[in-house]
Amino acid sequence: MRMWIILAGVFIVTAAYSIAVMIHMVLWRNEEVFYEYGRSWSRLLLRMCGIRASLVGRDQLDPARRYIYVANHASLFDIPVILALVPDNVRIMYKRELERIPIFGWALKISPFIAIERERARDAADVLQKVVSTMASGSSVLVFPEGTRSEDGTVGVFRRGAFSLAVRSGRQIVPIALKGTGAILPKKSRRIYGGDVHLQIFTPVTVPTAPSRADEIRLLTDVRQIIASAVDSQS
Repeated sequence: MRMWIILAGVFIVTAAYSIAVMIHMVLWRNEEVFYEYGRSWSRLLLRMCGIRASLVGRDQLDPARRYIYVANHASLFDIPVILALVPDNVRIMYKRELERIPIFGWALKISPFIAIERERARDAADVLQKVVSTMASGSSVLVFPEGTRSEDGTVGVFRRGAFSLAVRSGRQIVPIALKGTGAILPKKSRRIYGGDVHLQIFTPVTVPTAPSRADEIRLLTDVRQIIASAVDSQS
């Protein structure tokens, strides 16, 4: 019964925030307000679900700079934790089919976030160019290079997309290790468990100038190792 009450509360709060942010964005045409609502919604969601989230490494970030954040992915709660804790306006890529969800999907559709269709290679290339263009105007972007949530909480294989984006945009990569989210809401589970979650921000990694393919692969390997050394030791 308690779980159903929590899920009902999550649904009501998410719907209320979605409606509020849509009204605000339509009336005031202010895209930045979406991030404020996103942070507030995320923090309330974590409290409702009994999740205690902590941040280490805030001082690694320069408030005047924009980054490509690269994080491991183990739970649907990864995004709320990142939105709640990372002191930056971060654009997130999401599956376009989420726009079909009533209210929540409508809010996503008018948000600064970036819709993708994973089945279409051409769309992926277009999205990459769109992300590079939006970053030129001062946006940070979050990428989950594993592409899907981990089955057991350990860090999986990284895809090259985030690193191609870093090369094309010239932005630094910020590795993020999320520890504990997999136990909060495991993949293929509908039960939410309260508990402690830790987010660690590592020193930004500078992308080499005019890197070769070998340089890009080395960058991918190094960033994955940074994240895995923190996450897998806790698994």
